[in-house]
Amino acid sequence: MKSTIRTLSIVLLGTSLFFSLPAVRADENKNFLKDPGFELQVTPDQGGWTLFKYGKFSSDEAHNGSQAMFNWAFSRTVPFPPFLVGSASGSYQEFPAEPGSRWRLTGYGLTPTVLKKTPAFGILQVSFFDARGKDLGTIETVGDKTTRAKISNEINNQTPVGEWVFLDTGIATAPTDTATVQAFTLYVDFSGSNRSQGVYFDDLRLCPVEENKDGKSACDNAD
Repeated sequence: MKSTIRTLSIVLLGTSLFFSLPAVRADENKNFLKDPGFELQVTPDQGGWTLFKYGKFSSDEAHNGSQAMFNWAFSRTVPFPPFLVGSASGSYQEFPAEPGSRWRLTGYGLTPTVLKKTPAFGILQVSFFDARGKDLGTIETVGDKTTRAKISNEINNQTPVGEWVFLDTGIATAPTDTATVQAFTLYVDFSGSNRSQGVYFDDLRLCPVEENKDGKSACDNAD
C-alpha cells in the first residue's frame, strides 16, 4: 500500500501544471467542471480536460451519453531493479480556489476487465496549489509523507467487471496560500502484469461545499 500511495504522489507532482487565475468565491450550487461527461471533448485552451500519458476520450463505454474518459497503462516485469516498470495516465481541470474553501469530487468508474495484479487501480483525486504552482495538498492530508492529494475509493482488482461504481473523494479543504484546485481522473499501474489495462470515468462533479439552505452541495445529487 505504501508503494501504491507513493506512486500517487509522484504522479501528482509530475503532471501538475499551473495557470495564473484570479481567486473567486465558490458557488455551492455549481458543478465547476467543464464537459463533466466528456461528450464534447473540450480542449484545454477552452477550459476542458488536459490529458496526460495514455488518457483518452472513448465511446466504448459510457455511464450516460456516448462518451467517457479512458485512462490506461502498460506495466511489465524486468530482470533488474525496480523489477516492476509501470506508468500512470489521466486527465485534469484547474480552477481558482481560496484558502479554507472546501471541495468534493465525485463521479463514476468502470473496469472492462479484471485488473490483473497490484498496484493497478483507478481513482479521482483533488489537490490545491499556490500562486507559484507548488502542490500544497489538502488540510485533510497534512502530515502524510506519501501523498498530498485527497483521493476517492478505488476501481481495482476487487471491483466487479462492467459495473459503474460511484467514486467520492469526500471533502478536501484548501490550505493557507491556496490559489487553485485541481481535479483529476487517474489510473495507476505498477503491477508488472505485462498487459494493457485501465479504467473508464464518467459523469464527474467538482463541487464547492458551503453551508446553504439545505446544507448540501451539487455533488450530493451525484449518487
